[in-house]
Amino acid sequence: MKSTTQQQKNILNTVIGALPDNRPITSLQLVEEFEKCPPNFQPINKTYDQDQDADLWREKMLIGKRTTRYLCQSKTEGLPDYIVETLRIINDKEVTPDGFSQLTRTADTEQKAWRKKQIVYRLTKKGSAKQAVTDIILCSRLRQAPEGFTLAGDLNGILVCFKTCPVPHRPPPSVPSKQAITELEKTIENLKLQANPTNNVQSQDYEYVQLRPSYQLSPKRAAPRHPMYSTGTLNIHTDVEGVPFVLNPALKHNTAALPVFYKAISVNMEYDFHLERQVLCTTKTSNAQNTNPFFQ
Repeated sequence: MKSTTQQQKNILNTVIGALPDNRPITSLQLVEEFEKCPPNFQPINKTYDQDQDADLWREKMLIGKRTTRYLCQSKTEGLPDYIVETLRIINDKEVTPDGFSQLTRTADTEQKAWRKKQIVYRLTKKGSAKQAVTDIILCSRLRQAPEGFTLAGDLNGILVCFKTCPVPHRPPPSVPSKQAITELEKTIENLKLQANPTNNVQSQDYEYVQLRPSYQLSPKRAAPRHPMYSTGTLNIHTDVEGVPFVLNPALKHNTAALPVFYKAISVNMEYDFHLERQVLCTTKTSNAQNTNPFFQ
């Protein structure tokens, strides 16, 4: 399981490494040994065209320790919101152009950075930069920059080339007019009124009763316990059991007379069952004479 996960990570890293990284370069450093490159920096230790050693010191030594210089680039370190806009090669004794920065010492050993010639670069705030350097390559055999790259110059027999891309800028938001601000304020006020309607206007057509915040919803006394009766092994009670069926005290004091809906009259209450007698007479049988009270 672990080997499969490691293989997937390796494949993902290979794919990411093959994709072009168009992020702008934010900082440059120079080291004597590329293995001691500062954190979050990538050393350029191989040439682009021949895959050879990309040493920028380029001094032949027959006796003694060999001196080397390697360029390192980073796309995360450096001054916040500043990017490298362009590169240039100048002589070691030449005055640094206005607006450009130079590397005077190696980052790992604090030794002299350059011999005869040096790289200078211009840092520009990202919001005002017209272009950004996204890649730097070193060529040992080519005499001109490859397609898509710009030639910075020759540094002790090594061609320094860089790739740039335009920096997109969002236009600043337009300042709203006074009329727009006034309309926005009115809209906000209308929304507030809809969200919090005033309670000053009382209406008698309310479908629901509005309770005051101080109204106590909980009963003042505990509800009576439900009486229970047993049916076999279960104790069952109904919802209406335990409710006292008494007249509301407010109605006891009401002395208003109830209206008379029907007045009983003794004449209207008499009924002679004449029709029923005729029906029974037409269906008279011997058995019916014994059981029917009308034939007694």
